[in-house]
Amino acid sequence: MILIAFGISFVVLLALGMPIALGLGASAMAYVLMQEDLSLTMLVQTTFGGMSSFPLLAIPLFMLAGNLMNEGGLTKDLVRFARLVMGHISGGLGLATVLASAIFAAISGSAVATAVAIGMVMIPAMKEAGYDEEVGAALTATASCMGPIIPPSIPFIMYGVIANVSIGALFLGGVIPGLLLGAFLMVYVYLVARKRGYPREPQASFGEICKGAWQALPALLMPVIIMGGILGGVFTPTEAAGVVVAYAILVGAFFYRKLKWRRIPDILLVSGLESAMVMLLLGLSEPFSWVIASEEIPQIIINAIGQISTSPYIVLLLINLLLILVGIPLETAPAITIVTPVIAPIAAQLGIDPVHLGIVVCFNLVLGLITPPVGAVLFSICSISGLSLDKLARGIWVPFFLALGVLGLITYIPALTTFLPHLIMK
Repeated sequence: MILIAFGISFVVLLALGMPIALGLGASAMAYVLMQEDLSLTMLVQTTFGGMSSFPLLAIPLFMLAGNLMNEGGLTKDLVRFARLVMGHISGGLGLATVLASAIFAAISGSAVATAVAIGMVMIPAMKEAGYDEEVGAALTATASCMGPIIPPSIPFIMYGVIANVSIGALFLGGVIPGLLLGAFLMVYVYLVARKRGYPREPQASFGEICKGAWQALPALLMPVIIMGGILGGVFTPTEAAGVVVAYAILVGAFFYRKLKWRRIPDILLVSGLESAMVMLLLGLSEPFSWVIASEEIPQIIINAIGQISTSPYIVLLLINLLLILVGIPLETAPAITIVTPVIAPIAAQLGIDPVHLGIVVCFNLVLGLITPPVGAVLFSICSISGLSLDKLARGIWVPFFLALGVLGLITYIPALTTFLPHLIMK
């Protein structure tokens, strides 16, 4: 009865419009109050315990680094380099959008940041060149989903901390799925451009490409610094985030010379507010996770699933269907904090690789950012492109189903997510 009351209280609080972080904490408090042998002190201890993990320090640092690099002016040079490389191919502007999104994804770790930074430059350019506006907007929205998949990834950090999985292994596991999504989108825009006759840009000379690469070099080096340092044992993912912040300041202030010192307080404030929302969510998810574990909810679900099938393939299918439904109304971060304590033990008992599961969970939930009616990326792209949500929602479905195809591949071909971690980290 208490477990039912706990579940009902959580659903009711969300239905009343309470922020998800507060809903997690309030429903856990209701559970404690209904138990005579529990103290509210437990809520305080678990909440602060959930925020005191050293790896979580990487989240505000990566957010700060992304804001510093965006303010420092790397986006235009990055996009210019992508256009020089891809512009002469059929659908070149669309291909450049995907390439620039992939590179920016390896810097920001955020889908919304990638959508805004690349979309503000490429969506008007594609529209001016004669691309159908819903095609350019939908392509940019879907390409931005590489942001949380290609490392560094904030969702991977959250999942790794909650599920106790190596963040470095998750970073490596996201490389192939992220690039695979980019490849699918490139094929899509190339075929659409051939069919609809979209124009090409003049082919750049070798000298122009070299000049563009030199101007974009600081941005291109950042992913190398992050992953090279982690894999080389020079620093941990958290320490890598601190290194990237220092690098972003130096590059923005002294190479691009667009990062103004008077803007630093505003950047710190924005990054702090963004980080505070995530950290509060993670902290209040801890007592919620404790209730789930103490009531053996994963075991109950395992027993229920066992009545259907014990095949990992069927279980992964059921998990994907659940996550797609969860990702439609919920943002990625709160969805991860809610589903991970339930799903991770199930997968462990069935022998599913924890890195493989983490990539599948995060990839699936990230797609919720481009599904109506509440996808954060959709709203960002609408504000940039001037398209209505209805029109963009109609144009997003082909790229969305391509992304679902990639999800299917990484779900049932685990080597796509585990090959690099096993090869490099053994």
